[in-house]
Amino acid sequence: MRPVRPFGDSSLASSLFAGSLLALAACGGAETSAPMLDAQRTLAALQLESSAALPASLNVRTHTGNTTWIPPIGANEIRLLVPAQVIEVSDTVRAGQSVPITVNTIGENGCWQSDGGTLTQRGDSAFIAAFDRHSGAQVCTMIWTDRLVHAFTTVFPKPGVGVIRVNGRRIKDANPSYSLPVTAERTVIVVP
Repeated sequence: MRPVRPFGDSSLASSLFAGSLLALAACGGAETSAPMLDAQRTLAALQLESSAALPASLNVRTHTGNTTWIPPIGANEIRLLVPAQVIEVSDTVRAGQSVPITVNTIGENGCWQSDGGTLTQRGDSAFIAAFDRHSGAQVCTMIWTDRLVHAFTTVFPKPGVGVIRVNGRRIKDANPSYSLPVTAERTVIVVP
């Protein structure tokens, strides 16, 4: 085992080290002094409106792929971040067999984490509500993520077209009170 080299008497190095530990403890799985209230669990964010224009590569996500949005995303919405794949599922599935579904949501900063969800199956439709939770920390890394992962499993009972609907929210960065309902929808082919 290698010995750990001390920082020495440098107050700058000591301050940086202490600040790093504070940031890690505040956003990691470590216990913090902030209470974990049920009110911190919330319907997951599927869209994030940025206060600044986003790179074109991120804007393309809103109009490519096989996800339909309700309400529809306007062609001029250049400040909107959506996950690269909101709903991950095979294009073709077998009737009567388990189908894994992954829902990816957005964390506005490093203090957000996925927190389960519900799936209700009605005939050929699966309705999902994914939830995220804020750690309660006062200090968070200011890095967005579009990979808060929620895993679900369902069974489509008969051949045809299966529909997966994920209910979530549209949020704005730096505006915690802004929240509009949105739905992401994807279809799959169900074979015998």
